[in-house]
Amino acid sequence: MPKRFPEWVNTEVVIKAIKMREEGMLSKQLNLWIENLLELEKK
Repeated sequence: MPKRFPEWVNTEVVIKAIKMREEGMLSKQLNLWIENLLELEKK
């Protein structure tokens, strides 16, 4: 069975994605990725 998430994630990229998500600047796909990765509530 394939893993759901990568074994490692670049912290800098995740932090930038979180900031962009808060500003509403993420694409739909990236927003879904960060929500799934960090188990966030849908926006």
